Amino acid sequence: MVLFVFSVGLSFADALRLIARGVLPASMLYVELGLSSIDVLTILLPLSMYLAVLTKLAQMYRNHEIVMFHASGVSSKQLLRMYLPQMLFFFVFLSVLSVFVLPYVSRTSEKLTLAASKDVSLMGLKEGVFQELSGSNAVIYVRKLNVKENRLENIFLNVKHKDRVDTLTAEYGYQYEDENTKERYISLYNGFRNEGVPGSLKYNLLRFDRNDIKLPRLKGKSVDVDEQGKTLAALLASSRSEDKAEIHRRIAPAINIVVLILIALSISKSNPRDGKYGSLVLGLLIFTVYINLLFIAFSLIAQNKVPSWLGAWWVHLIFVAYGYWRIYRADHAFKGV
Repeated sequence: MVLFVFSVGLSFADALRLIARGVLPASMLYVELGLSSIDVLTILLPLSMYLAVLTKLAQMYRNHEIVMFHASGVSSKQLLRMYLPQMLFFFVFLSVLSVFVLPYVSRTSEKLTLAASKDVSLMGLKEGVFQELSGSNAVIYVRKLNVKENRLENIFLNVKHKDRVDTLTAEYGYQYEDENTKERYISLYNGFRNEGVPGSLKYNLLRFDRNDIKLPRLKGKSVDVDEQGKTLAALLASSRSEDKAEIHRRIAPAINIVVLILIALSISKSNPRDGKYGSLVLGLLIFTVYINLLFIAFSLIAQNKVPSWLGAWWVHLIFVAYGYWRIYRADHAFKGV
């Protein structure tokens, strides 16, 4: 719960930043938090289960309870079978969550955000405030937001290009979306455009009846979904390396549960004189390496440097082999005694 609240708090701060920059409509704050919460669960649930099993088994070792199990003929492999119901439950739950629920929420969030962004009152712009348009070197000032007519009035816009600076003023403007490219624009009417290079005398003053300015794409966790919002069928039918990486990313949380419980069982063995949190520190270190290797594997798949059939399976297999090796060594030592 602490990690969940902390993660959602970071997402909340990030959403407020996007709203302040005009990237995300204010009405989508709670939708953004909802999507972030579901996304966070795919990481926190395997971690929570892993830490729970690890700390409990380490405590049982220190209290000699596991020793009594071994003395009664119960091996480490049999202990692993005791966790099969929990592993199966979380495997199915995380599979449904990451493969079906999260993409659906992403698609829904994208539709709601784009619909909200078409409303001038929900663009993230404020009256009488200079604001930077995220993703571009542009600053806009709007004197009035006419919500009734859904338009901007008395507009000032400053756009920096590599070779010049454009300053525009307009009596009013409207936002629209191109049907083909799905790009957003602001149409400015009855205004002036001043083009020039700062520090020189080369300036051109133009009067226009209409001038369209392209708005930056909405980019945020709730709208930048692309592969994340695609259905599983669409990902399987695609030949893009990014889509192949997304498939491995979706199935990873469910597999993580199985691998992490195996690792927890294999490293939980401790002596009564060992530190209380010795196995926990080792467990967190292994978890960090495991998750980072997975992200590296996803990146390699997206860059087409690793074949999709191999994907991230090599990471899972490394840690499965490590867990089984430790369990085998522990059981073999027990039988030798």
